[in-house]
This record gives sequence, C-alpha cells and structure tokens, in this order.
Amino acid sequence: MSRPQRVLDPEIDEAARAVFLEQGPSAPLQDIAKRLGISQAALLHRVGTKEALMARALRPVPPSALALLAHGPKDDTSIEDQLLEALLHHRDFLRRLVPWLFVLHYSALGGARALHLETPPPVALREGLTKWLARAKRAGRVDLAEPKVAAEALCGALEARCFNAHVGGATYAPGEDATVLRQLIRVLLTPREASARARKKPLKRTTR
Repeated sequence: MSRPQRVLDPEIDEAARAVFLEQGPSAPLQDIAKRLGISQAALLHRVGTKEALMARALRPVPPSALALLAHGPKDDTSIEDQLLEALLHHRDFLRRLVPWLFVLHYSALGGARALHLETPPPVALREGLTKWLARAKRAGRVDLAEPKVAAEALCGALEARCFNAHVGGATYAPGEDATVLRQLIRVLLTPREASARARKKPLKRTTR
C-alpha cells in the first residue's frame, strides 16, 4: 500500500491564504484542511496554531519591484518609462498585499504584531526608490531637488490608490493607474533627457 502524498508547506500557505481571504480571520481550520484533503488534526500538527498559520500565510514578502530598482537607471530606456514600469510592478504587489493586511488587522494577532518585520514593505520600497532616484540625479538624468520626497510622494499616491480601490472599487480610485502615475512622475521630476530633446528640436520657419 502506497503512502499518502505529503502536503508541501507552500500548498498549506496557499490554501490558508485563499480561505482567510474568502472568509476573514474567523475562518475555521477545518475548511483549510478540507481544501488540502487532510484532517484538521494533521493540519494542526504541521502548523501549530491557527494564528501561526495566518501569520505565516499572510506575512508579506519584500516588494518585488526592488529587483527592478536595485541596479539603478538603465541607459537604454527613458527615466519616465523605467519609473512607470517599477511603479506598476509595485501596484500589482500592493493589490495582493492590501487584502492580506485587512485580514491580519482584524485578526486576534493584530496587524502590527503580525507584521513585525525588520523593514516593512512600504519602507523597503521607499528606500529602494530613493536610492534609484538619487543615482538618476547624480547621473544628470533628472532635475530633482529631493529624491526622498519624490519617492514618498510616488509611493504614497500609489498606496492610496490601491487601498481606496480595495475599499470602494474603481469609483474610489478613478482613472487608469498608468495614466495617473505618468502624470505624477512628470509633476514631481523633469527628465533632463526630455529637456535635451526639446532644446535640440529645430524651430519651424515661418513663411511670410
């Protein structure tokens, strides 16, 4: 007789995450065990407690957009396009994260206790974006007084849109994310490459 296949930790986390997001922090462990095809006792043996499983399954990972910012601005792509790509990547991360935070906040754990991280995801992204903007400034590619302030404004605006959309839907965050973020980038900083192109553009001759 063959032994039953062992349920892997990522499978447990995925099932728990799905059930908690569907039912909230009061979801019974029995529903998670049923989704996994194992008994509640077997699930408890693996995870310890419901609170431990919730904290594990919904614990945020570092923002994936950090990988796009780590090496600094690329030479073959405009600053505006690179920033927009990183911010939209972070938007997708936030769309997953915000519902997790709501479940943790209303759980017995409490959001602050469950999310006791050395560097919380919002802080990590701000730090990474600040360094990226500072490198762009040193390279002479942007006119920007305070990279840290610009990073705070961009991240804060994006977080507000994701939070509002989760609470109230599209009517709470009107407009396309890409359009709004591109306009905000243009308000906060002036890419010098765009200014240089404008200066080099030949003037049209007027005919009398």
